[in-house]
Amino acid sequence: MSPKNIMLTPGPTPLPPQVLEAMSRPLVHHRTEDFGRMFAQVLEDMQWVFRTKSPALMMTGSGTAGMESAVQNLLSPGDLSLVLSTGAFGERFSAIHRAFGIEPEVLGYEWGRAADPEDLRRALRARKGWKAVFLQHTDTSTGVLNPVEALAAVVREESDALVVVDSVSGLACERLETDAWGLDAVVTGSQKGLMNAPGLAFVALSARAEKAAESARLPRFNFDWRIMRRSLASRETPWTPAISIVAGQAAALKLLRAEGLEAIWKRHDALAAHARRRLTETLGLPFFAKSPANILTGIVLPEGVDGDKLLADVLREDGISIAGGQLHLKGKIARLAHMAYISRADVDAGIDALAARLAKAKA
Repeated sequence: MSPKNIMLTPGPTPLPPQVLEAMSRPLVHHRTEDFGRMFAQVLEDMQWVFRTKSPALMMTGSGTAGMESAVQNLLSPGDLSLVLSTGAFGERFSAIHRAFGIEPEVLGYEWGRAADPEDLRRALRARKGWKAVFLQHTDTSTGVLNPVEALAAVVREESDALVVVDSVSGLACERLETDAWGLDAVVTGSQKGLMNAPGLAFVALSARAEKAAESARLPRFNFDWRIMRRSLASRETPWTPAISIVAGQAAALKLLRAEGLEAIWKRHDALAAHARRRLTETLGLPFFAKSPANILTGIVLPEGVDGDKLLADVLREDGISIAGGQLHLKGKIARLAHMAYISRADVDAGIDALAARLAKAKA
């Protein structure tokens, strides 16, 4: 194994030293003033990241926990909901619906293509009584960026449906304006743009989403937004939280606030442009996503190259983690992340390692 340990994966992402230090401190009890202050600060900082004045909630779990909570807390049996699916995580939203006995309408796209607002308009006009529209901000399975602002505007123009956004991988990497764009529920996770370890999910709620959660009738307990919302007044979580990860999140949010969101978005713009320029110059392989996000770049591997073996060799011999394809793309693409705490030097090392392995594979 190489002495390198570089993560170019789209979650978890590398952690700043300040976050590692914070997570290594002795535990505090979660029913103390010390934890209460930290918890309240994390939620205040999350409102800043979400760009909202509405409440933010925290739950222990992965980003998928946040996605599941959105379905549970906003829908009732028989509700009409629409899922825009541009990759594996759109499919996951649909699967969560079905797990709770709801069959959503699905507006699906070829993987790698972004959702089209006019397609959404036609779908909404085809039926009446929509309760919610679920969509992805970015989808790490393909590296695609969806036009959330335009999609949300169409929902507002054509229906009274709630706008529910999975920004698990997009938040703090790509521009997102919860209040200005009229988003009702935005879900994210700790292990990507928020520069923390896996284990926390967050959701920002509009007043409309809070009202819907009061009357929704799907089963819920651990992820019940009503219970979480009531606990905010006492600066507590209703259940035992992942205390060390909350401490890490507090440290990471302090770093994000010091940098500023506009600067963070510009940094991701620049690093994505650098990565794609180097990938083009060094590898000359086509990009997978037609509307690429700044979080990662998917490249289509040459015919005859075993992508799983290629990336396993890069990890074993170079100490660099790069993600492969998911589901039907397994072994066919490589997904090189350039988000959160990943540096330009990390990206360059990953591209150089890919180039060397591909050269061997062709020899």
